[in-house]
Amino acid sequence: MKRFGIVNYDVMTDPEVSLQAKGLYALLCCYADKSRTCYPSISTLADISNKSTTQISVYIKELKDANYLKRIKYKIKLT
Repeated sequence: MKRFGIVNYDVMTDPEVSLQAKGLYALLCCYADKSRTCYPSISTLADISNKSTTQISVYIKELKDANYLKRIKYKIKLT
């Protein structure tokens, strides 16, 4: 099964967001359902991206601070 994600142009062209956070956003889009919600664990994201769980948490915080995603318990809602 092939996976793909649809990314928000505003996120990808925002100069205030790091390239690493944009890459994580694109990865999250591959996990998102039609309502733009996804459930991958931090460790899954770290394994796929070859980053530490701490780095993934930093990128998630960066995206949250820029209002590009919301964390609701174990879910991530993309905007």
